[in-house]
Amino acid sequence: MTVRRHPDPGIHPSFCARCVRLSFFLAVVTLGLAQAPAETGKVAGTIVDPVRGRPVEFATVTLRKAAGGEVLRTGATDARGRFDFEGMPAGSYQVSYGMVGAEQASTAVFTVDAAHRTVDLGSIPLGLGEAVTMAKVEVGARKEAFYNSIDRKVYNVGQDVQSVSGSASDLLQNVPSVQVDIEGNVSLRGDSNVLILVNGKTSTMMGKNRAAVLDQLPADSISKIEVITNPSAKYKPDGTAGIINLTLKQKQDTAYSGSLRVSAGNARRYNANLTASYNPGKFTLFLSAGVRQDDRSRTVQDDRSHLDTATNTLVATSQRTSEAMRPLSRIVQTGLDYQFDEHTKAGANVRYNHRGFERHSVVTNLSRGAAGAVTGDYDRYRIDPESQTDLEFTGTVQHSFAGSDRELNLEVRHGRTTEREDNRYTNLYRFPARPASRDFTVINPVETSTETSVDYTHPLGEESKIETGYNGQVSETDMDFHGSFIDAAGALQPDLTKTNHFIYDATIHAFYGTFARKFGAFGLLAGLRFEHAAIDTNQVTARLLGSNDYNRLYPSLHLSQDLTATQQLQLNYSHRVHRPEGDDLNPYPEYQDPFNLRAGNPRLVPEDIHSVEAGWQHKKDDTTYLATVYHRYRYHGMTEVARYISPTTLLTTKENLGTSRATGLELGANTRLRERLSLNFSANAYRSEIDASNLGFSSKRSSFVWDAKLNANYDVTKTTLVQFNTNYTAKRLTPQGYRYPTKVANIGLRHTLADKKTALILTLSDAFNSLRERTHIDTPVLYQDITRHRSSRILYLGVVYNFGKTGKKPKKDELQFDNTP
Repeated sequence: MTVRRHPDPGIHPSFCARCVRLSFFLAVVTLGLAQAPAETGKVAGTIVDPVRGRPVEFATVTLRKAAGGEVLRTGATDARGRFDFEGMPAGSYQVSYGMVGAEQASTAVFTVDAAHRTVDLGSIPLGLGEAVTMAKVEVGARKEAFYNSIDRKVYNVGQDVQSVSGSASDLLQNVPSVQVDIEGNVSLRGDSNVLILVNGKTSTMMGKNRAAVLDQLPADSISKIEVITNPSAKYKPDGTAGIINLTLKQKQDTAYSGSLRVSAGNARRYNANLTASYNPGKFTLFLSAGVRQDDRSRTVQDDRSHLDTATNTLVATSQRTSEAMRPLSRIVQTGLDYQFDEHTKAGANVRYNHRGFERHSVVTNLSRGAAGAVTGDYDRYRIDPESQTDLEFTGTVQHSFAGSDRELNLEVRHGRTTEREDNRYTNLYRFPARPASRDFTVINPVETSTETSVDYTHPLGEESKIETGYNGQVSETDMDFHGSFIDAAGALQPDLTKTNHFIYDATIHAFYGTFARKFGAFGLLAGLRFEHAAIDTNQVTARLLGSNDYNRLYPSLHLSQDLTATQQLQLNYSHRVHRPEGDDLNPYPEYQDPFNLRAGNPRLVPEDIHSVEAGWQHKKDDTTYLATVYHRYRYHGMTEVARYISPTTLLTTKENLGTSRATGLELGANTRLRERLSLNFSANAYRSEIDASNLGFSSKRSSFVWDAKLNANYDVTKTTLVQFNTNYTAKRLTPQGYRYPTKVANIGLRHTLADKKTALILTLSDAFNSLRERTHIDTPVLYQDITRHRSSRILYLGVVYNFGKTGKKPKKDELQFDNTP
């Protein structure tokens, strides 16, 4: 039997009128902004290492008024050592620069006026006494907590004390508009369909089990987190909520450098992480290795009642789950970069992640009839050894063309994820009394993916550039489920209801182009992405084939206007998609227990979202304010739906919603008070409307949702920092009910020793033991309340030690021949 799903047109008919109005609105705004008087200028330059002649990344750059020295802008150099400050009014300025923690040098005074709108300071040598390793040694250095660029918000995590002892999930909890639930699932503005990148690229580790990986990935390995709610066409359109990009710490251009961090916590928790790099000249070797022993205990209370239509009586069930496990994770990354000449560099790296644990749980199941009499009472014990291994190989080639800023990047990535879940169940019955029974399920999914990308950048003068490229991905998910049980004679028998084999193949070819242009104070970034997707499924057991081939266009548009030297406006739009994964399409149910089944839906189609945002930013000295208004329109949205298929068995599957909308306001503020106290506040509020009439529920449901986060840092002394952060998420709507509010607070302390290489860290997460997740379903046929709680109050004591040595100054004759940038 073959199931053929026709290509989705990609644009919902009811949205056409909105698209026309949106296009007209953007065109009017574009013309209006483009005609604004270009009375501002640009200041740019490149910080270089005078010994090697190489660009210096992460150097701090400050733009000041020549008279009085008032700080107007601060920033850091990029991977090419470049910095630029745009939207500067006419006047006299001076740039101060240097590495964090080192003495700052200053340029001569220069002028921006009508005759010098673009001031390029050229190559600026870094002071010889400024050691690059100081950026790691001076842990108390000050950085902007967050800032805006034309298409993203960037959050620096260096000040976050959790970055030493915590995990990536701990860091994400403190990022504005990002939520992490009790299971480690990440959502952005209330939408869990988020594409998570590592250094701007997809990664095997961020696949189906990314929640577990984020919970084990050392926060110390991350330097900043980028939130891109409306990504440009350069990026994959996957992830209707947008993109969260984890930028890992970069290797240093020193002879050798490294950092060792060790932490120990309550309940026999510990973690250790080592990063090191060695750079004698043209090549750089780097290594990152970490081990994390965690302890996770969890309780779940699930109470439900429903109308049994067969007997027209009310049936009630209650489940209480107690679970414990101690996951052990090992993450290793190693690689080599080689500089062939001034313009060409190649690299290769390997990432390895292994996570293993043994789960022990007991579920107490109690069912009652209409009169409240007990109809069933038993315990279900589970022992489950699980393991997951991710292995990823990446090769890169970067080439910059002589005499221009043109650049060509090639990358090939191949990854493989293997899992094994070996569930062993024992059922002990109290009522009705009967002999104990045993059953087993073994799940072995294997995911492979090969991705090739080619990216080309071509500047068109000083103020514009185009980027174009190709991305191709071939992936396969092979899922093997085996079920068995012990019969009355004590023999092991196969259970065909729990056994099946499902294969999911996806091939996606994409071509994109973007155009960026500055018109004085006005900025434009427009892009278009074309994708051809071919999705094939094979339910081997049922001999059921399916396919879905379609072509789509994904446009994006970003506009910015510098109002003054400290204020900027932004407007952007993007179209994104969420494709069903293998688990979502496999119609065979995954057996959990007699009360719960979970299955895919082969009729699912991709969901689409159109998103428009308008933002304002004010940044001056140590104070930043952000405000964003957004509207998101979604159709064919995938959502989980639970229905009874027997008097006691609840089947959870996914369905396509009709439409949903969200309109909201996002606020952010960061400031420093009296040199010692810094505050970082963010809030997000939106109105959500869901139309689930196509699923048989009420035609429309709406609610007002908000969340807020506060982070406070207090410098007790120059070497001691105390940190407190808290976040709150209000009640939010689901298609069948709602989720109750959640709240959590964390406390941290960091003290730097006299050698400036060693720091002591103390952190307490979920200080008030308040982190719980409660969901509620209320429909005409089902009433359910679920409360989940896990051991989240964790105390860690850690030590950080940084080491390194800068390269020796080359001899004069070497300087004549070594052209490595």
